[in-house]
Amino acid sequence: MAKTHPASAKPDLGKFENVHQLGGIRTGTLDPGVRVAFVDTGAGLRFTVALDRGGDIIDASYNQFALAYLTPNGLLPPSPAYSVGNEWIAGWAGGLVTTCGPQYIGGARVEDGVQTSLHGRYSQQVATIETLRNPDPHRGRMDMELGLVVRDARVFGPSYEIRRTIRCTLGEPSVTIEDEVANRGDTRVAHHWLYHCNLGYPLLDRGARFIYRGPAQYWVIPPPPGEDIVQPLSAAAMNRLKRVPDPLPAHAGSAERGLIVEPPADRAGLAHIGLINPALKLGLELSYPAKALPRVANWQHFGPRGCYASALEVFSGSLLGSARDQHPLAQPSLDPGESRQYRLQLRVLSGAAELRELAKADGEVQPARRSA
Repeated sequence: MAKTHPASAKPDLGKFENVHQLGGIRTGTLDPGVRVAFVDTGAGLRFTVALDRGGDIIDASYNQFALAYLTPNGLLPPSPAYSVGNEWIAGWAGGLVTTCGPQYIGGARVEDGVQTSLHGRYSQQVATIETLRNPDPHRGRMDMELGLVVRDARVFGPSYEIRRTIRCTLGEPSVTIEDEVANRGDTRVAHHWLYHCNLGYPLLDRGARFIYRGPAQYWVIPPPPGEDIVQPLSAAAMNRLKRVPDPLPAHAGSAERGLIVEPPADRAGLAHIGLINPALKLGLELSYPAKALPRVANWQHFGPRGCYASALEVFSGSLLGSARDQHPLAQPSLDPGESRQYRLQLRVLSGAAELRELAKADGEVQPARRSA
């Protein structure tokens, strides 16, 4: 169970009048003109939702500890210029959750005759607020909710409509994102979906360890001369990648590496992955339906100065493209009028008991038999 803040779990209703004394949601605008929603769970977890960037979560902290990696770009207004080639990285703010898709994810390439851009157009779309509900302990309601509509569309299609609901409960250090992605066009469209959950210092630091297990493949950029980015790697070497190192001189510039893993589901159909920092006695757990999001990429870039970051990227579809991905679920699509539902919960854990519970989801990774 998540810990609750003593002031908000069972608040003394006679000692406050305005719920924002305990927590809740407020909206505003940040320079340079980006609409946001500020969310305070009342349990130490606070985060910013970028309404003009698809309702993604940018900066996030738990008490005095930052959780997410933030890029030097800062939070910028959306621009179609960032949806060309790999220019996505020029407008990317980083943050706790960046959503990728809804058509394609992964690097820029030609896919099904379409010239894709890095991680798709979702994070360049503006969200419309449909619902903003704050908690009201005086009426017995502790939940808060932000309901958004995002459209990634063009004349003649493809036309995607995404309905996003962000939920928190006053007194609990967690956030749940629920998305419904629908094809509003009249032809079948490709649909790949990814949550790019970006971890940064001080949560991400030497000695922290990633929590996941299952069959995995290793990839590295840039690859050895004349070779593919997907490379063979022993199980022992793969498992060493689960320990966070000091900054690596070899990661200067744009060098990066990672694993693509298929974590198992529990009896409820949920996969549990995360990161534990034993020095801070702090962890972050991601849980989600494994059937809807069957794979996770652990992107790593431990730059020697500044860009010290990693991500857990749960996804449906193909991150590496059909040319190198033989997974049976690598080419999903949506028929006209069809929709698909996704759910991702991020929960901050503190104290030995909660960290031990997350650690139960850990285990060995081993080379996958099929291509990722």
